[in-house]
Amino acid sequence: MTQRRRTVVLSAGAIAILAVLVVLSLRFPPGPENLLLGVFFALLIVFTTSFGIPMAGGRGSLLPTTTITAYLILGIVPTAWIAFLGALIHGAIRYILPDKLDGRLEPGFPAAVRLASANATLQTTSILVAGAAYQALGGTTPFAGTTWRSIVPVAGLAVSYLAANLLLAGIYFGTAGRERLGTYVRSLNRVLVYEGLPLVFAPLMALTYTRLGLFPFGMMTLAIIITSLGVRSLGLAHQRLERRVQELKSLQAVGQALNASLDLGTILAAIHVQVGRLMDAENFYVALYDAETDEVTFPLAFEEGKRVSWRARRAGNGLTEYVLRTQAPLLIRHDLEGHLRTLGIDNIGRPPASWLGVPLLATGRAMGVISVQSFSSQQSYDLSHQEVLSIIAAQASLAIQNAGLYARTDADLARRVQELDSILRTVREGVLLFDDQHRVLMANRALADFVGVAQLELLSHSLHDPCPDGRSSLLSLLDYSLRSLEDDCRALAAGATLFKRDEVFLGSAGKLVERTLTPVCGREGQVKGWLLVLRDLTEERELVQWREEMIELLVHDLRSPLSVIVSGLELMELELEGGHNHGAATVLGLARQSSQQTMRLVNDLLDVSRLESGQMGLACTAVEVEPLLQTIATRLGPLATPVGILLEVEVEPGLPCLWVDAYVIDRVMHNLADNALKYTPNGGRVCLWARREPEGGDARLLMGVTDSGPGIPAGVRSRIFEKFQQLDQAGGRHRGAGLGLFFCKLAVAAQGGEIWVESQVGRGSTFMVRLPAAEQGAVASERPSGECDSF
Repeated sequence: MTQRRRTVVLSAGAIAILAVLVVLSLRFPPGPENLLLGVFFALLIVFTTSFGIPMAGGRGSLLPTTTITAYLILGIVPTAWIAFLGALIHGAIRYILPDKLDGRLEPGFPAAVRLASANATLQTTSILVAGAAYQALGGTTPFAGTTWRSIVPVAGLAVSYLAANLLLAGIYFGTAGRERLGTYVRSLNRVLVYEGLPLVFAPLMALTYTRLGLFPFGMMTLAIIITSLGVRSLGLAHQRLERRVQELKSLQAVGQALNASLDLGTILAAIHVQVGRLMDAENFYVALYDAETDEVTFPLAFEEGKRVSWRARRAGNGLTEYVLRTQAPLLIRHDLEGHLRTLGIDNIGRPPASWLGVPLLATGRAMGVISVQSFSSQQSYDLSHQEVLSIIAAQASLAIQNAGLYARTDADLARRVQELDSILRTVREGVLLFDDQHRVLMANRALADFVGVAQLELLSHSLHDPCPDGRSSLLSLLDYSLRSLEDDCRALAAGATLFKRDEVFLGSAGKLVERTLTPVCGREGQVKGWLLVLRDLTEERELVQWREEMIELLVHDLRSPLSVIVSGLELMELELEGGHNHGAATVLGLARQSSQQTMRLVNDLLDVSRLESGQMGLACTAVEVEPLLQTIATRLGPLATPVGILLEVEVEPGLPCLWVDAYVIDRVMHNLADNALKYTPNGGRVCLWARREPEGGDARLLMGVTDSGPGIPAGVRSRIFEKFQQLDQAGGRHRGAGLGLFFCKLAVAAQGGEIWVESQVGRGSTFMVRLPAAEQGAVASERPSGECDSF
């Protein structure tokens, strides 16, 4: 049932009881002679109710004894009014003076109305029911009986009052939830003892008044008041003692739980359980503060007894952050808004009625906060709760710190294991770790591929055991014999060398493999196991062979023009010695051309090296596109005309300038056009073109060279831009060093561009370059002219 509905129902019940009292008063009007005595009993009821013992979510007091005494003296109607008004007065006192009473109060006026209405309905209904039962059993008021016959009505009065009172109280707590009802049921024995046993004094007090007069009755009332205060003090002391015992048990349980686990979740759950045994922990949370990120996280939070998940937040100016800053406990028993204004704290989230938070301190800094709060009751927590929660927090701080260190260490270890596993799975070298008994401890996938055995089948097997498929042992698959392995291990253990490396042929394909055996030593230097690494040398040997072939090719390319130069110079000397000068010019021209070719090759190698290392400086300027391409076409025209190749230039009108190094881009486009001429058949077509990027506007331009050559196979396109790569195609007029396209790729990338090829076999190829355009208003630089180095 919602609180609003409870308020309406309880208020309606109180109004109904008031109506009943009005009707009874009209039918049985009380006389004015007992007015002062009625006021006295009303004050006595307020006193006994206010100074009862807190129990079962309410109070156990001498109210039943006082009410029944009043009934036996004054009768049903005055006593009903006294019970009704006394409950209302008590509710008003609790609302106006909450600090003066030690009960837990729900905040706000509606809660006070609920409490006063419930007490008024409960007490008035109980005495009305009990009075009816008393009269039905033959009882009379004022009570003056001293015979055994008067015992039965009095007993019926007491039993019916208690039954009605306890039943109505159970209904009230039932509307607040099963947990409140369960707490009430468990405390019934205490309620019966504290409120039921004193009922035997009610008829004695009534007889004292009716037989002996007001003074003895006053003395007996004073004795009851003193007894009530004494019993209340003893009851509160007993409660404090019980709570202290429970606190000690809980602290011991917390200590055991903290020492038994390094898991943060387990530790926090144990703290919550033990705190819940000592105080209201329906709304509980643990906040942890990270100074590096300035964030507050909530690894454990409960709302209304249910675990919830709260998102992390930046440290602000809330209650949690206040405790973190001050590193001191904070207890707010009521008037949260007033305390927030006084302390300069912002209200974050739903405001509680009472709040208690203590810091988690470790190494002189606040690492977090443990907090309990109540949204339904003020005065839910006091200094004793603060003290015990501080003790729990002191115990928990070290455990939480250790759990955090353990979690970080565990995460680091898991990350290292994952990294090691990733490395072992991705490296091409085969890695095998085995102990001194030759039992496999670890083997990666690459090693399994080397020996042709599944990775899982290698683990926990001995090197000497036959493989699961019935083949020879793993030792033989590694090209080892037991004796040779033991000899190598013995030599390494003796410190003769740090590792043993040799080359063997493994697998059915006979791969050439470098096999390296290394000891794995402990902290004291003793050998704990052995690490065997297998490295495939096949590709390395192929690279060595390829390098030797390329060196031979470069030497040949350098030797041929140098031979022409030397021969030309020798012929020129002979011509000059014989007095024949008509062929000297031709010979000198050949010598000059060959020397220039040699110098270009050397310079090309140097430029490629500079581009690879990023040491080649580029001077970017605005370069006009059409003059650039026309210059290249004019330069290469003498090569195209003799073989009937149509060399064209197509430039989209109104193109902006390029923002590039003029000399370098001239070499790039020259190389692409020169390559196209080399592989275009006689009578073919080569086109140098430029246009805007379809989706790039004027920010980037596309340039390219399209030919009608044989095209490039798909398997070759992916590597033609690599170093020293050449096309082995028939019809090529010249062979270079294989540096041209590699230079183009490096040069274009250095200027913020891209280069690629599109080709179909038999339909020609198109090499395309995407380059940045110059800003509007940029002045074009002078174009390079004359010959351009070609790879």
